[in-house]
Amino acid sequence: MKKYNNIAISFLFALLFVTSSNAQSIKYEQQTLNVNGSGEVNITPDLANISFAVETNAKTAASAVKENAEKTNNVLEALKSQIGKDDKLSTTGYNLSPMYEYNDQTKKSEFTGYRAINSVLVKTYNLKNIGTLIDSAAEAGSNSIQGLTFDSTKRNEYMREALAKAVEDAKATAEIVASAAGVKITTIYQISPSYNYPMPVYRDFAEGKMAAAPPPTPIEAGEISIKASVNMVFGIE
Repeated sequence: MKKYNNIAISFLFALLFVTSSNAQSIKYEQQTLNVNGSGEVNITPDLANISFAVETNAKTAASAVKENAEKTNNVLEALKSQIGKDDKLSTTGYNLSPMYEYNDQTKKSEFTGYRAINSVLVKTYNLKNIGTLIDSAAEAGSNSIQGLTFDSTKRNEYMREALAKAVEDAKATAEIVASAAGVKITTIYQISPSYNYPMPVYRDFAEGKMAAAPPPTPIEAGEISIKASVNMVFGIE
């Protein structure tokens, strides 16, 4: 009999716990205000990343690799002579792959040779020199730019500033809504931040081949817009 009493008591406590949890959940949902806020900071970049590539095609893998190595060395030497002492130069990728071309007559893909691609990244703080770097690399043998992005050395600082603005925006919106609804904000239950840090590219080289142009190639960095947003849950009464 005692065993059945213990089971009954345990069931009663479990029922009370579930009922209490449900009541708290309902109460929480009924007495909260969910608000989104946004903040934005526009800054001038002080850093650029340029990804150059050297692509060579040949009938044999050895020929493609050899030609690529020669052109890449020329590009590296040209870039080293142009970058500043704080700038960085590094190899970011290398690929050697067979090439195939579809034959309309045989209805088959036929082997045509090998393609070698060597990618080099330049990290530079001299934004006024970007055009010269591009022209020098093109003249030395680079035939593609896989990416040109702008950044800031104070990115984290500006992100926090944008986030602070987003929180203030959410709080101001919550106060307006609460006042209009005739309720009072009592606490903050939750804050969920997120960031949006776009890297604008003002001239797109990603899909086309480069051709050497009269220096310097014009590149304007413009501004970076750092955006942050928050979702805040306020307690109200």
